[in-house]
Amino acid sequence: MNTAVAQRKRINFMAEPSLLSEMEELIPSGLRSDFINEAIERALIHFSKKTARQEAENLRKKINLKIGSNEKLYKIIRAGRL
Repeated sequence: MNTAVAQRKRINFMAEPSLLSEMEELIPSGLRSDFINEAIERALIHFSKKTARQEAENLRKKINLKIGSNEKLYKIIRAGRL
């Protein structure tokens, strides 16, 4: 992750009061931006993988492919056979 301050943009979002309270208690004020950036980055990676798995499952259902697992589907796609 690139944490250069000059590249950052200020954002505004809503958080649950209990979540905010816990973060304020556990994370020192000078480290909260880094903490939130890293958490969002991990969440985006997880979300994109989840989305890709769902798209692969939808593709398998659409073409009625009986191959057993999404991993096999990924290998077929990578090999350029689909």
